[in-house]
Amino acid sequence: MSKNKSIDSIIVIGGGSTGCSVAYNMASRGKKVRLIERENIASGNTGKSSALVRTHYSNKLIASLAKYSLEQFMNFENIGYSGFTKTGMVFPFNANNSDTAREIYKMLKSLDIDEQKMPIKQLKTIFPDINSEDLDYILYEPNSGYADPVATAGSYASAAANLGAEIITGTSVEKIGTDNSRTYVETGKGFQYYADAIVMATNVWSNQLLMKSGITDNNFLPIYASVHDIIYIRRPEKYAGMKPTLWDPQKLAYYKMEGSSITAIGSLSPEIDNTEFDMKGDIENHVTDEYIEMELNNLTERLPGMEDATLISTATGLYDMSPDGQAIIDSLADIGLENVYVCAGLSGHGFKLSPAYGKIVADMLTLQDPAKALFDWRNFSLDRFKNGKSIKSMYSGIGTIY
Repeated sequence: MSKNKSIDSIIVIGGGSTGCSVAYNMASRGKKVRLIERENIASGNTGKSSALVRTHYSNKLIASLAKYSLEQFMNFENIGYSGFTKTGMVFPFNANNSDTAREIYKMLKSLDIDEQKMPIKQLKTIFPDINSEDLDYILYEPNSGYADPVATAGSYASAAANLGAEIITGTSVEKIGTDNSRTYVETGKGFQYYADAIVMATNVWSNQLLMKSGITDNNFLPIYASVHDIIYIRRPEKYAGMKPTLWDPQKLAYYKMEGSSITAIGSLSPEIDNTEFDMKGDIENHVTDEYIEMELNNLTERLPGMEDATLISTATGLYDMSPDGQAIIDSLADIGLENVYVCAGLSGHGFKLSPAYGKIVADMLTLQDPAKALFDWRNFSLDRFKNGKSIKSMYSGIGTIY
């Protein structure tokens, strides 16, 4: 970790929700901020996020980040508009995970997170035809919901700009380098911008930028891309109205009840998380009819009345996966990039935890003592994987929830 804390200027590479949160958090501390995005704000994977906001995590540290982030989303008016909609979330478990879920319930309550036990009969008042034969233990979060990822990232960027930050879009960063001990980025338009520190909020493209910057593959970050498809359906009239998101670990899926009539279906399969996607692959045509049929069958097995739903569209995005499914937030000085930092490997949690990530990065760049920070950034260090300090999940066989 670089010990330089005399940082007055910063360049953030990447205009997704996390990069924009970093820019805002640094600008709010009076720093000179320049954010560079190759397309438009939130035009990458942020814009394809299902944008769920929850606190149900099995790791105490990550649950603490989620609590902080939820509170930020619920009180976003001072920053801008996040589109946060409180719907609640339901987490039903069968015998395979119910004992673990009971322990997680105790942990979440110890953090003063509003996690509640839900009887089957209460669940049936929300989803009357739900197939509950295999459900043994149900948890409910009344304050969780979803937000608007594009509006959130845009609000962070606008708020940063109002504090003096420069937001540059339509400009790619082609290289990071040093010139007489000064750190700079070189853009595709031929400009060089210098700063005391550079933060890579570059998602699945992080190693591509490192390669262009002269870093050899043996020093690449342990990050790979996994591809996730979302199916959007219009639900039948019997399911109309605001309803909580329904997680279904048994079917390895979640059902986001968006608005009064739309449902987004996403996968919780660890096989998807563990499968590396070829970045040269055809992501635009990734969704197959077989995948849609499988997920719709899973949905109707859980909620039989959904067989009358109609397909609207699909979307595909990439997760920047790390070995333990959590973010890498660290200096890259040890691989030859002094005063360059990374916040990537977000593993599908990027949007929902972006408020916390922005604060962690800002603390790392401005505070001397990590133990005095709200979240000790050393927990997310790059060397945790080789030092046996990976961030552990209590769940097994379930992707994305962690």
